[in-house]
Amino acid sequence: MSRNGHKEIKKEVSPMPKEPAAAPAERGASFYEELLEFAVSVANKLQACGAETYRVEDTITRIITAYGIEKVDCFVIPSSIMASLETEDGRLLTKIRRLKSSETMIDGIEKYSALCRRICAETPPISEAKRMLRETEASVRRYGALIYYLSAFLIGFGFGIFFGGTVWEAIAAGLCGIATALSLRFMSKFNTNAFFTTFVCSFILGFCANAIVALGVGKNADIATIGAVMLLVPGFLFTNSLRDIIYGDTMSGVNRLVQVLIIAVALVCGTSVAVSLARSILPGIETGLAPLSYSLPIQCLAGLIGTLGFGLMFNLHGKGVPLALLGSVISWLVCSLCMRAGLSEPASYLVAAAASSFYAELMARLRKFPATSYLLCALVPLIPGAGIYYTMDFIRRGMTAEAYARGMATAYIAGAMAIGVLLISTVFRMWGVWKKNKLAKLRKGR
Repeated sequence: MSRNGHKEIKKEVSPMPKEPAAAPAERGASFYEELLEFAVSVANKLQACGAETYRVEDTITRIITAYGIEKVDCFVIPSSIMASLETEDGRLLTKIRRLKSSETMIDGIEKYSALCRRICAETPPISEAKRMLRETEASVRRYGALIYYLSAFLIGFGFGIFFGGTVWEAIAAGLCGIATALSLRFMSKFNTNAFFTTFVCSFILGFCANAIVALGVGKNADIATIGAVMLLVPGFLFTNSLRDIIYGDTMSGVNRLVQVLIIAVALVCGTSVAVSLARSILPGIETGLAPLSYSLPIQCLAGLIGTLGFGLMFNLHGKGVPLALLGSVISWLVCSLCMRAGLSEPASYLVAAAASSFYAELMARLRKFPATSYLLCALVPLIPGAGIYYTMDFIRRGMTAEAYARGMATAYIAGAMAIGVLLISTVFRMWGVWKKNKLAKLRKGR
């Protein structure tokens, strides 16, 4: 489906005759301006789809240097792009682009990254490159509203089982997921800030979970809340913030980290107020119930269902979907086996995150797709949703020491996950730089 809701009609487009890119001596002022504008436009599309900071910066640099211009500089933070290049006659051109909103669009990241590789390989005239960008933008696929709400239900249902709920409690979590998705859609129409949006959605989620359990659907309102709260947990944002900081993109990393803290505070406030209100006015809600303990295969299956929900919500398409979902099974298997072998919880999550990152990097090179597509899905079962919820619950009940202990344990897990991802991705990036330098030396030797 296209963005306006009409069905897309795929048709073969005969390739236009390719004109060689202009030689440096033939380039006028307009060429450099158009090239810089085009590179920033592609990077802006990637940024709007939720691509990492280094990928956005690398896209600008690769496209411009592919046309023989070596003096390129760019600076990217989650809301802005600043890029400049120096022309053959020494003039400096600068372009600034502001990003008002973004979302996670895996299909967009994959297609705009593929466009960047194609542009760098073919270096077509800028007019042809612009046409290719328009075609790519039109080809990015977005699921409709029905799939969006189905994905929210799958997230709640899958993680309701994953965190030890009964089938009825998982259904309650799925229904709360739909209510949360409806709230997110409604709030997005008013362009509200992240704090207010998260507060309202978490309040609706927490109240609905307790209300549904009070009506007799399941017994454990905590599990119903935990399953649905996974939709709002900023786990990916936290991981990306640490990745940016360690990669040297400090401003971008700090920006994302501040967003994480804002969302976390809103999540605590909204859920705490909702649970306190619901349990004071609704009868028959039991507290302190222990979660069920499922076998490892059932946990992996439940995690896969929840991951499928996230994949649909993040607009994951194509033949790589089963491979992306397989990553979630691998990550939880590794984590569970490490804990059963006696490793501490943070160490187990670090190893599992490293295994997830290795799998993502391997799939990216085998299938020529960004590692992000596989990494996001692989990390989903590792997001410490239960730890975040129980930290909030301890804060709500005034149990400061318990809240601090649970919060620090959750932070250790999140940090361990980020380090595990960084260790592997850094090694692969170093290997990529080594290959690039070796290839450059071979070309010079000729």
